[in-house]
Amino acid sequence: MSQTSEISQDKPQPLPLHELLSRLLKSEKTSHRHPLPIMGTLQDLNQAWERRPLLDFINASLRGIGQVGFANNPITGLLITLAVFLQSPWVALMLVVGVVVATWTAYLMGLDRASIRNGIFGLNGALVGLALGTFGTWGNGTGNLLWVLAVIICAALSTVLMQYIGLWMAVYLGLPSMGVPFHIVTYSFLVIALYVPQPFFELGAPPPFPNPAESLDGVSILSGLITGIGQIFFSGSLVSALLIIIALALCSPMGALIAVLGSVIGLVTGMVLGVNLNVLYAGLWGYNSALTAIAIGGIFYTPNRRSLLFASGGAFGAALIAWLLSLVMTPLKLPILALSFHLGTYACFVILQRSLSSLVPVAPYSIASPEEHRFRYLTAKEVISAFRRQLQGAMLGQHHKVLFDKAPQELKGDLRYIFDAIDRDQSGSLSLEELSYHFQQAGHSISDDELNFVFSSMDVDNSGEIGFEEFGELLLRHRRLMSRLNEFATYFIPIDKNKNGVVELDEMNVVLASVDQPPLSEDEVTFLQQRIGGKELNWEGFLELLLVI
Repeated sequence: MSQTSEISQDKPQPLPLHELLSRLLKSEKTSHRHPLPIMGTLQDLNQAWERRPLLDFINASLRGIGQVGFANNPITGLLITLAVFLQSPWVALMLVVGVVVATWTAYLMGLDRASIRNGIFGLNGALVGLALGTFGTWGNGTGNLLWVLAVIICAALSTVLMQYIGLWMAVYLGLPSMGVPFHIVTYSFLVIALYVPQPFFELGAPPPFPNPAESLDGVSILSGLITGIGQIFFSGSLVSALLIIIALALCSPMGALIAVLGSVIGLVTGMVLGVNLNVLYAGLWGYNSALTAIAIGGIFYTPNRRSLLFASGGAFGAALIAWLLSLVMTPLKLPILALSFHLGTYACFVILQRSLSSLVPVAPYSIASPEEHRFRYLTAKEVISAFRRQLQGAMLGQHHKVLFDKAPQELKGDLRYIFDAIDRDQSGSLSLEELSYHFQQAGHSISDDELNFVFSSMDVDNSGEIGFEEFGELLLRHRRLMSRLNEFATYFIPIDKNKNGVVELDEMNVVLASVDQPPLSEDEVTFLQQRIGGKELNWEGFLELLLVI
């Protein structure tokens, strides 16, 4: 399906069919809607505050806090800050300092405004503030301005590292940097504080567990499950953890449920490995698994049966890696932080890229919420599945009027109005001349090639005239496809791995496999090659196939 054909350099190519049909009937845009207006990623808020610097900065900083848990919502960030404050006002202050400095540094460096506005550069600074604020309370950090200075320096450095390391990882490894900058600066600080003689920073031992456990307890297990989510933000308080779960669910209920699933898997894995019950009940064996589950099951991949299954395996792997890391880090007096989450998630990325290409990743520039990713997936599945069902009929010369037959009378009436307006001689069919006259009267400049293209696409039975049902069916197909074109295209684009703009046979089969369809048969491939005239199948050509087949 990728045979090269010569394209005339002198003669301009006709506009794509979907653009030409848009001049006859406008599509109705649809999108995923959340139950409450404050849910989701609130991208409209980004646009509204773009020209209001103070509000824009506050919005970006709050999103940076939410992004620690993959929640791109400023209200989520505000609620999480409140949750941390309820446990420790000092840690909350350090959180705010960290995210503000990291975000401000990104502005000073002139980095991508859209990324800043969505909290991408603030999340590592937020983590720095949470980590140093928490570890400082174990030593001489509370109320100590030197620790505030340390957060400022480390948060600013995390933004610099995010820009350069993040770019390198994306280009050469094809991986997101996530919290890698945070780990570099935080471990560097902890090593200096622990092993370099200096009088400024003292790291004491973690506080003892309030209620030492000696046996399994159902209530404590449930508490450990909940605080496993809270520990993403260094919060071991049950009240704070519950508020954090609510905050995450405000952005994405599906994401919050996946996080709970990950926390359950981490907790159970810890029990099997014989981890100290006090550690389990404190939630310290759930947060890495929760983050891994969200990353694979909802953020970087669309939530579906396969991604959730793999996310569960990743959550188990993260808990196992945490156990192995504890054998090394505990003697060194260093915390695991989110290291096992990163290692487990990166392992999942590599395995999926090499062995399960049918699990299509979310395009990096279009990462939103699990619900929005799911909506794109279902849209693509509906379009591709309908295309596959009609392909066999088209190969047999059958042309079904699927949408026209099911259309309500009111919509058919609208189509009849347009049809009659074009049918000047009231013959009940449209000629090439009538279609040309309509485009001229509507003020649309259209070439002879484009006119013939539209006419032949509508004239399914090759009678030389366009009947009302032929006219209505193609316009309804166009209306339906265009209403969700953005969602379909966003899902589809990552499949073009070599970025050549051509839909090759193996890529087409990946599209089909991703929505549980079998690969194209030899007869189907031959039919499609004949339909496109042996040309390379580009994006516009693929949309044409979806419309006319």
